[in-house]
Amino acid sequence: MSDLIQLYQQMADLTAPECKNTCRVPHSCFSPEYCDLAIHIAKKNYDLDLPKTDHPKLPLMGPTGCTAPPHTRPLCALHTCDISNLGFKREDIDWTLTYFDLREKIVALEYEKNQGELA
Repeated sequence: MSDLIQLYQQMADLTAPECKNTCRVPHSCFSPEYCDLAIHIAKKNYDLDLPKTDHPKLPLMGPTGCTAPPHTRPLCALHTCDISNLGFKREDIDWTLTYFDLREKIVALEYEKNQGELA
């Protein structure tokens, strides 16, 4: 499980600057339902209670960004506009290869984890 948590952190470290620096409207993909999903995943999968913030619309948004650990918000950790829209990062094949290498490892560990839960 700690490998999966570490991989999500690496992915978030890779994708966060994309959201902050390269999107036409930085942080525009944030949405209350993604916060609700993170709260649900944290409780169900990790028995964590994520404290809500006082943000008027996003219950997990703090002064420096999302307060939820990356492994509890997989959709957010994996998302970038370029990957979502184009399937790659413009003019940066190395970043794209790193992204998909991490994503493949995450998907494999998530599958392994879920197989154990289904057995």
